Amino acid sequence: MAPLRKRWIIALACLATAAQARTLPEMTASNEFVICAAPDDLPFSRRDGTPSGLYVDLGRLVAADLGLALGVRWIPRRELAHRAGCDAIMGAAVVKAEPPVTSWRNVPTIPWMRAGAVVVDTGRGPVATLDALRSGHVAVPSGSWAHRWLDAHGVPVWVRFRTDPEIIDAVVRGDADAGVVSDVAAGWYRQQAGAARLRVLDTLLDPEEFGFDVAIDLLDTDAATLARVNGIVRARLADGAIAAIGTRYGAYRPPARQR
Repeated sequence: MAPLRKRWIIALACLATAAQARTLPEMTASNEFVICAAPDDLPFSRRDGTPSGLYVDLGRLVAADLGLALGVRWIPRRELAHRAGCDAIMGAAVVKAEPPVTSWRNVPTIPWMRAGAVVVDTGRGPVATLDALRSGHVAVPSGSWAHRWLDAHGVPVWVRFRTDPEIIDAVVRGDADAGVVSDVAAGWYRQQAGAARLRVLDTLLDPEEFGFDVAIDLLDTDAATLARVNGIVRARLADGAIAAIGTRYGAYRPPARQR
C-alpha cells in the first residue's frame, strides 16, 4: 500500500474513533476546549509556526475565559468536525436570522465579526466599475456565490484558482485582471506584502449581497454551554479583545447584529 494512502486511511480511522463533541461539564472534566481548524489556511489558521491564525487565537481566548486549555484538531474539511470530536468551529457564516434551536448538533453563537467579499486588483488596469470588469477576467472560487453572481451579470470569470491566496497571487502576477476574495484575506495580504501591491475595491460588490456575520459553531452542545460562550463573546466584543485579534490579521469589522 502506498505510504500516502496508508497515512490517510490511518487518519480517517482515527477520526472515526474519536470522541464526540462535549458540553461544558465534559470539557471541564478534560480541561480542554477543542476546536477544528485547517492546517494551512492563514490568516485563519496554521498548524506550524506563528502566528497561529485568527480562528486559533479566538479559540485560545474563549478557552482561557472558560478556564480551559485549547486543543486543536487539524482537519482538511469542516465536514469532518463531528467525526474529529471538536467542540467548536470558530468561523461559521450567519447568512440570515437564525431560527429557534431545534437541534443541538450545530448551534451558532452570537456573531463576533462581519465579513464579506471584495474585488482586488493591482491598480494597473481600469477596474473601477462593474462594467470595467466585463472587459477582463476575474478570478473567483469555483461554485462560489461570486462565481454565480458575476456570471449572471456578464462578467467573465476564471475558476482555476481554489483559494483566496491563489487568487491574490494570480492577480499580483497579472494572470488575472482582478479577483474576488474575502476582505480578511485581502487585509492580511496587504499587511504582509504591502498595501501598494494590492488594491481593494470594496464598493463594487453590494455589501448586503456579499456580506455576512460570522459566529462560532458549537457542536453537539446544550443550552448552558451556548449561554456561557455567548456571554464570553459579548464581553470580549465590549472590551475590544476580539477586535484586537482581528486587527492583528489585517482587517476587522464588528458584526452587524447580535442576538
